[in-house]
Amino acid sequence: MTAVCTGFGRCVLVALALLGSAAQAEEKDACAPGEQALKARLATLRTLSANFEQQVTAADGHELQASAGLMQLAKPGHIYWVAEPPFEQTVVADGTKIWIYDPDLAQVTVKTLHRQLDNSPAALLVGDSDRLLEEFRVCVVPDAGGPEAQKPDANRMRIVLHPLATDAVYTRIELVFAGAEPRAMIMTDSLGQRTDIQLREVEINQPVDPKLFRFMPPPGVDVFQDD
Repeated sequence: MTAVCTGFGRCVLVALALLGSAAQAEEKDACAPGEQALKARLATLRTLSANFEQQVTAADGHELQASAGLMQLAKPGHIYWVAEPPFEQTVVADGTKIWIYDPDLAQVTVKTLHRQLDNSPAALLVGDSDRLLEEFRVCVVPDAGGPEAQKPDANRMRIVLHPLATDAVYTRIELVFAGAEPRAMIMTDSLGQRTDIQLREVEINQPVDPKLFRFMPPPGVDVFQDD
């Protein structure tokens, strides 16, 4: 196939697209099937509590946002996620619905949980693994052992999910495990924007308060239903 471009900017975009296609083809060739590895880890995960640090960067590597907070998850489909100021946000799911509360906007958006699998890694961890495998191509790729590691850690595993739907919010989702514990979630969208969530002080399969998964919109906020 011959690529034709006019103007410097357009040529750069075409070149980047070709490089991206080549990289994807190379990864596909090196992809080890990861369905069983993912199912095994999700099968042992009943609850998860962790602090998180989240960094959002543009395709050129420029940092767009950095935040931190607390997350607690429980199967099936229960999520409690609170990001601290200055980028406050609360996300709560009760297994059926998910509420996204943005204090700065004074609004709550309510969505159907099962439709958020492709744009919420937290939902991936506590969702139906069989349904998950119907919606993603799953690979296992080498892991370098984390940003602070000096050498690869054989206990770590990086599982990459490629959505099969062409209109998915994220084109690539990475879940990093250390043994049975999730340690990182990394998402890349179609524009190359990357969201990197690192988990700290991880505890799995410990009791969590069920009241966390009940959300009542604060007085005076706008509530939008988005099914």
